[in-house]
Amino acid sequence: MWSMLIRMDSTRIKPWQAKLMYATLRPALGYLCRLREHMERRGFPPYDKLLKLTIAAYNAIHSLTVELHYMGCESGVGRETKR
Repeated sequence: MWSMLIRMDSTRIKPWQAKLMYATLRPALGYLCRLREHMERRGFPPYDKLLKLTIAAYNAIHSLTVELHYMGCESGVGRETKR
Protein backbone atom coordinates (compact mmCIF):
# COMPACT_ATOMS: atom_id res chain seq x y z
CA MET A 1 0.00 0.00 0.00
CA TRP A 2 2.70 2.53 0.99
CA SER A 3 4.59 1.89 -2.23
CA MET A 4 1.58 3.16 -4.17
CA LEU A 5 1.66 6.61 -2.53
CA ILE A 6 3.35 9.47 -4.34
CA ARG A 7 6.54 10.39 -2.55
CA MET A 8 6.78 13.95 -1.29
CA ASP A 9 9.87 16.08 -0.84
CA SER A 10 10.69 19.78 -0.75
CA THR A 11 10.98 20.03 -4.52
CA ARG A 12 7.25 19.32 -4.78
CA ILE A 13 6.25 22.18 -2.45
CA LYS A 14 4.46 24.87 -4.44
CA PRO A 15 5.18 28.56 -3.70
CA TRP A 16 1.71 29.07 -2.20
CA GLN A 17 2.30 26.12 0.15
CA ALA A 18 5.67 27.50 1.25
CA LYS A 19 4.07 30.92 1.88
CA LEU A 20 1.35 29.30 3.99
CA MET A 21 3.89 27.35 6.05
CA TYR A 22 5.98 30.51 6.47
CA ALA A 23 2.96 32.52 7.66
CA THR A 24 2.05 29.77 10.11
CA LEU A 25 5.53 29.64 11.65
CA ARG A 26 6.22 33.40 11.86
CA PRO A 27 4.29 33.93 15.13
CA ALA A 28 6.24 31.12 16.80
CA LEU A 29 9.50 32.68 15.65
CA GLY A 30 8.48 36.03 17.12
CA TYR A 31 7.45 34.38 20.39
CA LEU A 32 10.77 32.56 20.72
CA CYS A 33 12.66 35.78 20.00
CA ARG A 34 10.75 37.64 22.71
CA LEU A 35 11.13 34.72 25.13
CA ARG A 36 14.90 34.60 24.60
CA GLU A 37 15.20 38.36 25.10
CA HIS A 38 13.09 38.17 28.26
CA MET A 39 15.19 35.32 29.65
CA GLU A 40 18.39 37.22 28.95
CA ARG A 41 17.02 40.39 30.59
CA ARG A 42 16.00 38.34 33.64
CA GLY A 43 19.57 37.12 34.02
CA PHE A 44 19.45 33.53 32.80
CA PRO A 45 23.07 32.40 32.57
CA PRO A 46 24.31 31.43 29.09
CA TYR A 47 24.77 27.80 30.18
CA ASP A 48 21.16 27.44 31.43
CA LYS A 49 19.52 24.45 29.76
CA LEU A 50 16.19 26.18 29.11
CA LEU A 51 17.87 29.24 27.58
CA LYS A 52 20.04 27.04 25.38
CA LEU A 53 16.99 25.07 24.20
CA THR A 54 15.09 28.30 23.53
CA ILE A 55 17.97 29.62 21.42
CA ALA A 56 18.23 26.31 19.55
CA ALA A 57 14.48 26.32 18.84
CA TYR A 58 14.66 29.93 17.63
CA ASN A 59 17.61 29.15 15.36
CA ALA A 60 15.89 26.07 13.91
CA ILE A 61 12.62 27.88 13.17
CA HIS A 62 14.53 30.87 11.81
CA SER A 63 16.42 28.63 9.38
CA LEU A 64 13.17 26.95 8.36
CA THR A 65 11.34 30.25 7.78
CA VAL A 66 14.23 31.62 5.71
CA GLU A 67 14.12 28.54 3.50
CA LEU A 68 10.32 28.73 3.24
CA HIS A 69 10.53 32.40 2.33
CA TYR A 70 12.79 31.63 -0.61
CA MET A 71 10.70 28.62 -1.60
CA GLY A 72 7.72 30.97 -1.75
CA CYS A 73 9.45 33.29 -4.20
CA GLU A 74 8.53 32.48 -7.77
CA SER A 75 11.61 34.13 -9.27
CA GLY A 76 14.42 36.55 -8.60
CA VAL A 77 16.37 34.69 -5.92
CA GLY A 78 18.80 32.67 -8.00
CA ARG A 79 16.44 29.76 -8.48
CA GLU A 80 14.50 28.62 -11.48
CA THR A 81 11.00 30.06 -11.89
CA LYS A 82 8.31 27.97 -10.18
CA ARG A 83 4.55 28.12 -10.61
